[in-house]
Amino acid sequence: MTVRLDRATLDAFDALAEGRGGRSALLRSLLDQAMRQAGDAPKVQARTEPSTNRISFRVTEAELAVLDARAAERGTDRAGWVKALMRRHIGLKGNVDDGLRDSLAPVRLQLQRIGRNLNQAMRAGNAAMMADSGLQIERELRRITEMRQDINEQIAALGDALRGDLAFWKVAD
Repeated sequence: MTVRLDRATLDAFDALAEGRGGRSALLRSLLDQAMRQAGDAPKVQARTEPSTNRISFRVTEAELAVLDARAAERGTDRAGWVKALMRRHIGLKGNVDDGLRDSLAPVRLQLQRIGRNLNQAMRAGNAAMMADSGLQIERELRRITEMRQDINEQIAALGDALRGDLAFWKVAD
């Protein structure tokens, strides 16, 4: 398997891989995670030769301008954008916008860190209650529990967004 990356992406990957066993270990982990998430997605046999099937259609100048703008937003060309839209619509595959992924991933990590801190605060609060310290912290513990639930919901929502930015691909019937 060969992957071509720009220097900035490779440096960022190396920084992420540093505490996770190196490039190979992190790449294996990410591939395993992607395969688990693919789950019941339809499996398509790998092509042995390039596809020769073509689709041709005509668009107005206005439609072409919108198509070009949408393709540019996704960092692809017209054909790439149309193929991704078609594949997403028929359920074969579709990628999350790399810009969205890059923006949401750090937010999700921060939420997870905050959630861990809340868990630690909850454990400390429970320990203080057990020690018969006389502190009235039950109300605060309930607030921590509510915050933890809110954060878990946000982490799940961000995870869903990272797995598939489906709203972009919704089309009017």
